[in-house]
Amino acid sequence: MSGAALPVVLIGPMAAGKSRVAQYMSTHHGLRHVDTDRVIESRHGPIPALFRARGEAEFRRIEAEVVAELLDDPRNERCVISLGGGAPMSPLVQLLIEGRTVAYLEVDLDTVRPRIRGNTTRPMLQPDPEARWTRIMAERRGTFERLATITLDGRAPRTVAQIAHQLHAALDAPGQPATEEDRTA
Repeated sequence: MSGAALPVVLIGPMAAGKSRVAQYMSTHHGLRHVDTDRVIESRHGPIPALFRARGEAEFRRIEAEVVAELLDDPRNERCVISLGGGAPMSPLVQLLIEGRTVAYLEVDLDTVRPRIRGNTTRPMLQPDPEARWTRIMAERRGTFERLATITLDGRAPRTVAQIAHQLHAALDAPGQPATEEDRTA
């Protein structure tokens, strides 16, 4: 990859498939994958329990600390770092990722509905996952769009492979509009 600067920071709403796309990039394109939620869980236990015990403000502080650490780590130079859905809403995280390669995985409710319907493990989606997701997405969309240097079409029926191909192509040719082939490949 000779185009966009690495690492790539992958952002988007909850249940967009950020971790799956990043893992695909790791497996098929040789980029390391680090997921901020997995790092937090390895240090503090399950996110829902952390959220309940310490509150959203403390969770967001921990999340920003992990993002800063991962971006500063030279081992993550050739990496896709997937962020939790709310991480980019933190002013500190915004400062950390501005000026970097930020890929926004854009999805809609129809795409995420099967992933969130009846979900009881995501604290931010309670008590009505679909209604909460819709409201949260409306609040966050502008920030995702503002921070993005690359926008990926993650809406159904696109597959993880197609989305990863679009990201790979964008990394090879930054600033170039996605072709129809990139959108459908």
